[in-house]
Amino acid sequence: MKILQATTARGWSGGTEQCLLLAKYMNKLGYETHILTFKNCELDKRAENLGIKRVHFPNTKKFSLKEARKLSQIIQNYDIVNTHISKAHWFIWLASLFTRKRPKLIYTRRVFFDISMISAITKYNINVDAIIGISHEIYEKLRNYPLIKKKIHYIPSGIELDRFNPYIKTKISIKEDLNIPSNAIVITHIANFSEVKGQHILLKAFQKFTTMHPDRNLVLLLAGRDTQSEKAYQLIKKLNLTKKVIPLGFRRDVPQILKDTDIFVFPSLSEGLGSSLLQAMAMKKIVVASYVGGIKTYLKHMENGIAVEPGSIESLYKGLLTAIENINNEKLKENARKTALDFDIEKVVDRTLKVYREVLNGVS
Repeated sequence: MKILQATTARGWSGGTEQCLLLAKYMNKLGYETHILTFKNCELDKRAENLGIKRVHFPNTKKFSLKEARKLSQIIQNYDIVNTHISKAHWFIWLASLFTRKRPKLIYTRRVFFDISMISAITKYNINVDAIIGISHEIYEKLRNYPLIKKKIHYIPSGIELDRFNPYIKTKISIKEDLNIPSNAIVITHIANFSEVKGQHILLKAFQKFTTMHPDRNLVLLLAGRDTQSEKAYQLIKKLNLTKKVIPLGFRRDVPQILKDTDIFVFPSLSEGLGSSLLQAMAMKKIVVASYVGGIKTYLKHMENGIAVEPGSIESLYKGLLTAIENINNEKLKENARKTALDFDIEKVVDRTLKVYREVLNGVS
């Protein structure tokens, strides 16, 4: 079985990371797995560092029937092609119409948006052998479309439990690196800066907290693409939080950041699954997160974390207060780690390979 994991995402995200992890662990199991991506993007560089073979989309600017024919020459060399984002799926679906030997095509759906009837009839049906929803919510939504109902599978995204281990050792702590006082409470948010990730809600809730509790020594870390953008800086400045908030930008040392984190906050307005949240839970952190999307399937309020209302500054403020009150709640931390164990990337790879075998054998 020769496998191709494909995405058109140029930046780093949960979906891009899953593309990389599937290739990494499938290769470890002896299944030849390559990655289709754009040249010199973050995924391309990381895959190269891991020794994973990459092939590249033929055009970086636009896509046309000419490009589809070129792409068909690439994908017909594989038994399985797994797409991880809608744009990549569209490119490869179109290319599949020109192949002499069509690979089995699997699409991993990571968002809860509606599918148009035309898409359900065409690019999610014709030449598509299976669709994987990464949360129960996405899975159930996809099953509402009669034409593709029998093709739907549920497999969550996975995390590397050995990498996101609460006992990892670091050469230098983030507190030391950033000159954060040793007695400060570190609150961390990791996500690309955007409306849907809720940083505008988080910063306002954090401002309220620092105003209501000026005696608390708190620091908020923002990590992710564009957290050092002008827009982010302007919002932080507007809320008078420049001395309390540290934007870190895109980081590759996420486990090290989480190691020194006391509270992880995840205020998304919409979320497929929330891989960053699961990584923090794997690190035994007190987590505060919006009760939304795929998060609702595993976050249990005051059992393994603290659930808040998405989009509500007041609810998030109260969630942060509850988190600080429970900062030494070891049971909450242990349960968070236990929850994360269900999302072990090795289990996810096994389940994904099972779907691949089924479509190759004509079962799915």
